[in-house]
Parts: sequence; C-alpha cells; structure tokens
Amino acid sequence: MEGFFVTSNGINYEIKERSATEVTLQVTVEPPIVRNGIDTIYSRYGREVEIPGFRKGHVPRSLLDSRFGREMFLEEAQKELTEEHLPKALSELSLHPVTLPQAKTISFEESEPFVFEASFSVLPQFDLPVYRGIELTVEPVKEVTDDSVQAAVEEIRRQYGTLSSKKGDLITDGDIVHVQEGEEEWDTRAEMGNPVTEKLIGHKIGETVKIELDLPGSKPVHTSLSILGLKEIVLPEVDDELAKDAGFESLVALEVDVTEKLKQAHVAKRERAIKVGLLDHLIDQVEIPLPQALVEEVAEEELERLKKNLSHPRSPLSFEDYLDKHERREEEVRADYREIVTRRIRHELLLKKIAEKEEIAIEDEELERIATEEAASKGEAPLRFIARLKAEERWDDYRTEKVNERVLDLLYQKAQLAKEEK
Repeated sequence: MEGFFVTSNGINYEIKERSATEVTLQVTVEPPIVRNGIDTIYSRYGREVEIPGFRKGHVPRSLLDSRFGREMFLEEAQKELTEEHLPKALSELSLHPVTLPQAKTISFEESEPFVFEASFSVLPQFDLPVYRGIELTVEPVKEVTDDSVQAAVEEIRRQYGTLSSKKGDLITDGDIVHVQEGEEEWDTRAEMGNPVTEKLIGHKIGETVKIELDLPGSKPVHTSLSILGLKEIVLPEVDDELAKDAGFESLVALEVDVTEKLKQAHVAKRERAIKVGLLDHLIDQVEIPLPQALVEEVAEEELERLKKNLSHPRSPLSFEDYLDKHERREEEVRADYREIVTRRIRHELLLKKIAEKEEIAIEDEELERIATEEAASKGEAPLRFIARLKAEERWDDYRTEKVNERVLDLLYQKAQLAKEEK
C-alpha cells in the first residue's frame, strides 16, 4: 500500500509510509489551486477590513500586507488548504484514522506546489483464524446445592425484614441508627471502616456527635449528628407465610422456583465463560497489533473515569484510599488499564471482522424490536428506553453489542466442546 496515490482535480494524494498501525500520507496541491487559495484569503480580508479612503473589497494587497504582514495571509491559506484537502485525502485513499492526524508543511510557495504530510494511527488489517468448530475443554455446569438454595431463600427473607426499635441505647458496630442533622432525619448503619458513621460507635441515644473530617481526594465533612434512636432489622420466619409474601403458594414452591433459577443462572454463567474462552482462543491464534497512541488514550479515559467516580461525595473511598486498599501505585493502575483496553479492543476487532464475514447485521427496525423486548423484560417503557439510548448517543453501541452477541452465539453453536474430566 506504501506509495499508493490518487490524483484528483490537480491534487495528488499519496501514502508515503504505512506500517500495521501507522500511516503518513502526503498531499500535493498544484500552484493554480494554491494561488486561488491565497486570493480567497486576501478577498475575505478585503471585504471585512475598513480602511479610510477605500471601499470594502477594494483594499490593495500591498496595503493589507503592510498592515497585517504577508506571512499571516500565507499561513491562513496553508491552514485552509490543509483543512480542505486532508479529509479529501483520507476519503480518496480509504483511510480511517483512530487518532487525530498531525499535519506538517513540507513546502509552501505561491508559485510552487503546496506539499504537506499528515501522520496518524489506523486499526490493523489481519486475517481471521478458523473460528468454526473450535475445540475447547470446558467445566460441567455447576450443581445447585442445598446450601445455595437456602442462601437464596435467606436473601429473600432479608428483603422482607422490618425495622424495629432495639433494646438498649449504646451504639455498636453494625447497628442501624436514626440520626438528625439540622432539620433532616434518616437511618444509617454505624460501621467500622466508614469514616463518617464509625464516629457514632460507642455513643448513646440522646448524644450529639461532632464529625470533623478532612479526607484526601474528597470534600471535608464538618457537621453534627444527633442520635435519636436505635433500630434493628427483624427477619420473618422461613415458612409458608414468607413464601406467600414473595408470591408463592408455599415454602416448597418457593424453594423449587429458587432451585430452577439457580440452575438457569449456572447454565448462563457457564455459557458466558465458554464464549469468553472461545474468543480468547481466537485472540491467541492471530496477531493484532494496536496503535499505542489509541491504547494510551482509551486507558487514560478509563483512569480518569475511575478518579471521577471516586471523587463523588457519596463514594466511600477517595482515589488515594483506593490505591492504599489495593496496594497499588497510580502508574500500576494505569498499566492495568492498558492491558484491559488492549485485550478489549482486540476482542472488538475480531468480533467485527467475523460479523462482516458472516454478514451479521441488525437494521434499525429489528434493533428497535430487540430493544422493546429487552425494556419489557426489565419493566421499563420501551419508548423511554429507546429514547434514552439515542439521547445518550448509545444507539450504535447498543447495535454493536447485539451484533457481538450473535457472533458469540455462532462461535458457541459451532464449537466442539469436551467436558473436563474430574
């Protein structure tokens, strides 16, 4: 591809250098077009500038040069010619940058061709490995145990727990405390490790606790909480009455439903794990180099998103606390994101290429039907769900997600799976 060029209307577009992920193109603009570009700049200024003794549009170039300097007009002409012909070059040469092209002037004279280059990153081209009939050893579906059923029933039990006054007046770790701050009242759990509510532990009903905290990476907390009461969660008995509250005829019916849902969850989890395994297998079969600039850019965006989330007033940890908890330095977290982003982009490129080969696509009408069904399963109004996706500019991402699901389904259906021997 290096040396490939296209000539169009006196402009020459040429690929000067190309690697797997980097491209440098060169654009050559012939002198008549350069002169026309310069004339356009002079004409624009002549129409806009007011100089005593001259009508707009009739200001001599020599006067414009003496007032603004000829270099300014030449620089503006270069800028506009570059902005006009760089997109055309990308289109003519069928190039799709994933980083912002960096333009550099090679030569510019009014009576000579204007030559500039632009360098940028592109996604790599690669050949697909064999993706139908992948042989993979997989774990059997996880069995549903009595303990897991009882744990699920216990979770349902907690959902139907009620708050009630607790005997005593001393606050201990884990207690639910009714507090007041100014005119506002609410319930909160006093927990060791929570920098605010742990201050309540050891105090009694009727006391007011002053809280003065200056946490790194978050807003300072300077307030007083009055302890109005002490509560505890009272759990119902695990019996037929609990089952009826949850919408079942009996406890046995509830346990049967829980068991079936756990089975379905285990099957779905295994299927997801197998699909990831199939994709990882393919990634290991093909070399997909990525533009380092793109990886760095996306990884930095991910890191900044983490910092922003941790800086939220309701976040229990600051970014510094997060680093301390995980015993990591910021550069190590950044390196983790680079690795995650690299693998994710390779997955996306592989899925996209398989979708293109298999001609897997979803048009708007079908996508709206899929979104309608998904919204209904979540108890959300379909029109609102679709409108939100479009308003947040996530409609195309949603389409890609659904296409990728179909590609993974194809890999799964065509795979040759062997159960792992115990």
